[in-house]
Parts: sequence; structure tokens; C-alpha cells
Amino acid sequence: MTDSGLRSRYDYRQEIVRSLAPVRPLLAPSRRVWMLLPLGLLLTITAPLAAGQRGDLSAYAPLITWGLTGLQSLLGVWLLALGLREAVPGQNVSWRALTFASALTIILVGGVTVLTNSASATFVPPGREWQYWAECVGWPMALGAPFMVLTTLMAARAFPTRPMIAGGLCGMSAGILSDAGWRLSCWISEPTHVVGSHGLAILALTAAGALLAVCVDRSRWRRLWSAEGRKVPRRNPGR
Repeated sequence: MTDSGLRSRYDYRQEIVRSLAPVRPLLAPSRRVWMLLPLGLLLTITAPLAAGQRGDLSAYAPLITWGLTGLQSLLGVWLLALGLREAVPGQNVSWRALTFASALTIILVGGVTVLTNSASATFVPPGREWQYWAECVGWPMALGAPFMVLTTLMAARAFPTRPMIAGGLCGMSAGILSDAGWRLSCWISEPTHVVGSHGLAILALTAAGALLAVCVDRSRWRRLWSAEGRKVPRRNPGR
């Protein structure tokens, strides 16, 4: 059975050739990480330099203070490298690596919290739970949001096949880097406070990065298909 509406392979090739246009080559993920490294380090030191450092940890410096902050910052940079690699089609991060990254993040942030609390256990003053919670959710998110937006947009430019994962990794990187500095300014080391506020800020930035990447990806596909007069196909951004 023949269909007059079907076009030949030659027609499709010609259409592809006509649509080709020069673009600026995408830098390798490693080079983009090095470009963003100064901004990531600036994000880490902003809170302790602007808001000051908690003085009760001075006796344990530099290991418990900038030592653990530096270790957490390395994790944030590594997560950024994974996100920018995931953004490149054909270089998707394996599910095993993603699981390891998630587990390592939980273990490291939890370990930093336990060590800090063991060195100097401090608690939220009675009646000020809401104030401390709001500050330790809002400020890390506000500090990390610009870095999250920048890195997620850079990842989205590579046309990732799994934009939700690429954006989520960039958002998680921003959250970890922001919290690495904020932990030096927050005077509360009680684990329940850290998990409920610091942890929530990291999760919120992760979710925001994933959502932003999906929205950018959907918008780009909509523009491309609208230009061709076609209906935008349904696509699971997480696959």
C-alpha cells in the first residue's frame, strides 16, 4: 500500500540540510566547570564573610570550620560536573552514579552535621523555632538561587535528553555550596534543625533546578515544533 502523503528519504535529507545553521561549539563539561568554579567558591564564602562566623567553633578551627566546609564544597563542585556532563546528549550519567551521588550527599552532609554538633552542641532557643527555621531555609535558598539559575541554563543549552536530572544536579550543587558556607554562620548545630531547615533548602534548590530545566526544555521544543507547524510531542523529561 502506498501513501501519497509520505515523502521520500531524499526530501527529508533536503529539509535537514536547509535547516542546518552554524552555532557556537559547546565547551566540554570540564571546561565549563572550571569557568564556574570561582562563582561556586564565592557562593561558599559569601555567608561567613557577610554574616560572620559562629565563635564557638574557633577552638576546633580549621578542621571543623573551613576544613569541613571545603570538603562539602568539593562535593558541590563534583555534583556540578555531573550535571553538566548529564546535559550533553550521549554522556548521560549512569543510574549507579546518580545513586552513589545521592547517597554520598546524604552521608557527607549528615556527617558534617554530626561532627559539628559533637564539637559544640547548640540548640534553638525556646519560642524562636520559626524564626531560626525561616532564616535557615530562606537565606541559603536566596544565596544559592542565582548560581542554580546560571548553571541550569548552561545545562539546558546543551539540549539534555534528561533535563530533569541535569537541572536537579545543578540545583543540588547550588544547595550544597550554599549550605557549605551557611553552616559557618548558623549558630545552631542541633541535627533536627539542620535537617529540617538546611536540608530543606538543599532539596528546594534541587527541585527548582529540575523544574527550571524541564520548563526551558519544553519551551525550546515548543518553539522548534511551532516553527515547523507541528504539534509538540509528549515527552517524559526524566527519561
